[in-house]
Amino acid sequence: MSPEDFKNKIWKYFGATLVLVLVLSLVWEFGLRGSIQLTQGMETGVHILIVVLAMLCTIPALMGGVQETSKKTVIELGKTERRYKSIVESTNDLIFQLDQHGIVIFANPAARLLGYEDGEMIGNFVGDLLYMDNKDEVLPRVMTKRVGHRATYHLPVQLRTSPNSVISNEIPAIEFAVDACGLWEESDEHVQTRGVEKHFIGTLCIARPVVKPEDLEPQKEAEAV
Repeated sequence: MSPEDFKNKIWKYFGATLVLVLVLSLVWEFGLRGSIQLTQGMETGVHILIVVLAMLCTIPALMGGVQETSKKTVIELGKTERRYKSIVESTNDLIFQLDQHGIVIFANPAARLLGYEDGEMIGNFVGDLLYMDNKDEVLPRVMTKRVGHRATYHLPVQLRTSPNSVISNEIPAIEFAVDACGLWEESDEHVQTRGVEKHFIGTLCIARPVVKPEDLEPQKEAEAV
């Protein structure tokens, strides 16, 4: 349920409650009050009872609507999750997530490009996966905390193939173009605001196999600028 829909539902609930309070008050004033002798304190109690009765009559309708909307939201979230999971699992791009210390905590099935079986890449330090002489320079860009246009794009890296795979002897590493961005508990806009508290979760990396040198041209152009 969107905030606007929820606000509209609350207003409808209060409107229905107010109408019911008015109806019950009229019934009391013009129908029952004259036949029952009450003290001032009991009069106040009757009015409170009218309000409570009105709320009890309208709350089930409100809760029913909220429950129905919540159920629809859960179903839609489930569909969205399955859709994104299907995309992540079927793509040929290597998608992996690092924690705050650069440890791989998730890798999609495309890790098989490097000879890793399901889950085998998890637990590795990303620096140990880099097969490059200048990996100390490259590592901070792979483990970036930056978001938006300041994140890492089209970074040429060589990732080490799994030492347990049959391809590692002939192909020690494969070249990729890596995009990486920081993951935070807060929105990108909040993260880019200076002087505010924020919580870093890790880094999301997407590595595309380099088929031809032209695949790295966008990075060269960006560096030239």
